[in-house]
Amino acid sequence: MMNQNIQNKVRGLFTLTVVAIGLAATTGCATVQPYERAKLAHPTMSAADLAGPGEEHLRAVQEGAVGGGTGAGSGCGCN
Repeated sequence: MMNQNIQNKVRGLFTLTVVAIGLAATTGCATVQPYERAKLAHPTMSAADLAGPGEEHLRAVQEGAVGGGTGAGSGCGCN
């Protein structure tokens, strides 16, 4: 019983590892030609639409970066 439990855990870990490697392998970067950039540009990528602290918080969460938006700081988030 104990040996079968260990085998199930190893099998699950192996499956998780294979799925993680597969997901990492399918993501990637692509070269975008200058004439294709206009099609890929989206209005939500502009920071000019920020109206208040709620939107700033939302943008910080989406972009994964905080700091450098207002005030005297170095721009690195270490106010």
